[in-house]
Amino acid sequence: MPERGSKRRVIYLSSSSEEDEEESDDEEGESEEEFDNECSDNDCDELLSQRVIRFLKENKNLDSLTLNDCKAYLRENRLRIAGTKAVCIQRVLEHWRMKDGNGEAHYPRSSFVVNCTGDVCRGDTVLFTQKVYAKFDKVTRRGGLIGKRTVAGRVVKESYGASKQQHTFTVEVLWSRGVRKLPPLYPLLVKGRNLYKLRTFRRLWNDEAERVQVLAEKHKRGAAARGVRALQKRKRKVVQMGGSGKNQGHVQLPRQASNSNGSRKSMRSRDKNNAVRRHPA
Repeated sequence: MPERGSKRRVIYLSSSSEEDEEESDDEEGESEEEFDNECSDNDCDELLSQRVIRFLKENKNLDSLTLNDCKAYLRENRLRIAGTKAVCIQRVLEHWRMKDGNGEAHYPRSSFVVNCTGDVCRGDTVLFTQKVYAKFDKVTRRGGLIGKRTVAGRVVKESYGASKQQHTFTVEVLWSRGVRKLPPLYPLLVKGRNLYKLRTFRRLWNDEAERVQVLAEKHKRGAAARGVRALQKRKRKVVQMGGSGKNQGHVQLPRQASNSNGSRKSMRSRDKNNAVRRHPA
């Protein structure tokens, strides 16, 4: 079990072609924000985690545990700690049930029956295959391909990056097969374009109508973000065009001259009329 003070190992994923790798703007890997946002003492966490394990082994009701007990167990196993006490207890129980690698028995391949390539949302339980690279170089945006990994997981979070126009999903791993298998409930970050690279399947929801609403909300936020980005691009283009015109010294002299001549003629006409009124025939 890794120490809390040690540096976290991040598993990097990449696209299936060199062009896609070069387009990648940030790395993917472990979701840190939801299980590393609280300071804790290593020894204290270990003691509290052992208390939770004792309850699990003795089949005791976990409701008598505190939220800190549950979060200590989750931190010790590198899992997400976000949520209420009830949510954390459920996560502890699920991890204990699948920690020996029997997640596939609870979520068999045959249960992923809907092809949802290009259309995944929060709440989906998905099955996908990704390419795994030995090491990802942030400078060259490349890595050495070492194989593939099949992942079954639950989409617990999704966000849309307006600047890069892409979704990023947090997938809570249920089971995995292939190169560099991931532990149960490991929080894996994966970009949408990589999630859909080699086809994606999902399990049916208990209420598919609810999924339609979640999916519509996702599309609405994506459309709003794209609209904001398009507006920003138009503004930048206008500024650039204005700046280039000023640098090239384009001055609308003819229009200014025309306005000046018109003003002089109008002034002469008014002077003539005033002279006529002052000296009537």
